[in-house]
Amino acid sequence: MPIVTVSMYSGRTQREKDRLAEAMTEDVAKILNIKKEEVIIVFQEAPHGNWYSSGVRL
Repeated sequence: MPIVTVSMYSGRTQREKDRLAEAMTEDVAKILNIKKEEVIIVFQEAPHGNWYSSGVRL
């Protein structure tokens, strides 16, 4: 059972997350040759101020 975690800025709509999860589920199931019911997508959201690259806030 694959679990795919998506880390992203907060602020996306529920519909956007639903559409992304649907598309990712389809692709993961197809590539791994498994049932869609076996795929879990988890969204982890954090405000912009919590993201850093090379020590610099994004």
